[in-house]
Amino acid sequence: MSFINHVEIPVLDFKKAKKFYGGIFGWTFQDVPEMDYVLWHATDRPHGGFVRVKKMPKKSTVNIYFEVQDIEALLKLVKKGRGKVLKPKFPVGTMGWMAQFSAPDGCVLYLWQNAPKQDQPAQ
Repeated sequence: MSFINHVEIPVLDFKKAKKFYGGIFGWTFQDVPEMDYVLWHATDRPHGGFVRVKKMPKKSTVNIYFEVQDIEALLKLVKKGRGKVLKPKFPVGTMGWMAQFSAPDGCVLYLWQNAPKQDQPAQ
């Protein structure tokens, strides 16, 4: 089972993006300066983030992250289904791991696996 965990929106200016999206949707924000990133919260937990770009892509680029229990198992299914692994599982700080893949038609998507809680063994 998986679900959409995180939506990443490209922006040119964090301050303007916070004002715009906060004003429209009522989101709150958490700056992550060490990653040059801003998390946005629709409820009590992050639902997405702003990734800073120097120039807006010509085509709309919104990154979708599917939360899964086991990235490696899902990447095997991607390959079996004739998709491509673009970036294998790699750590994102202490928060978890991610991977990037493309569907057979070229659509690029991401997988996310949360790091285990302190009292749970690592997978």
